[in-house]
Amino acid sequence: MSTQSSAITQQERNESAARLTLPARYGRFGAFEADFQKEELYQNGQRVKVQSKLFQALLLLLSRASEVVTREEVRRHLWPHASLTNLDANVNTTMNKLRQVLGDSPESAAYIETIPRRGYSFIAGVAFSDTQGQPTESANSELSATSAATGSERLWSDKRLQTFARMVTLLMAGMIVGALLAFAWTSSQRNSQHGTNDKKASASLVRLPFCS
Repeated sequence: MSTQSSAITQQERNESAARLTLPARYGRFGAFEADFQKEELYQNGQRVKVQSKLFQALLLLLSRASEVVTREEVRRHLWPHASLTNLDANVNTTMNKLRQVLGDSPESAAYIETIPRRGYSFIAGVAFSDTQGQPTESANSELSATSAATGSERLWSDKRLQTFARMVTLLMAGMIVGALLAFAWTSSQRNSQHGTNDKKASASLVRLPFCS
């Protein structure tokens, strides 16, 4: 029984791997490097323990990096011969465990982003190479382009923030100046009104008859 189960598991792994198209043996992302042939994962050169199902899920996401992989595609890839039609709990558990291995989280995703009501997307840049620890030149170019684009977006965001701050400062300064002018005008009107009233009072006193 155990031998038969192992044979089925190995068959599933082989069939799953055969359905994927990867440009090279190794894939690098962040501090991680995956060896697709040996099904091994390394972080900063140190091997990380990862279960076969988790590695297969990672393999699927890397092969479709930046694309949306539906939950049904994950299910079919990891359990192609499963008789159950609803394996959402298994998919959730697998993705959560894979995130733990990568030190990732759904709230602030750096690698695996959850696409609501659809599936998942691997959002980090991936560099493929046939040499361990050395991404290809094209991969380096892609990473450089991605970094440059990200830097441009951040620069543009900073510029917009600075422009917004200047607009707020000018608006506040305008409001303060307007308030001061309004206060000065009101004070002037009050002083003018007081002066007029004083003149009227003096004229009234002059017109009063002298009583002996």
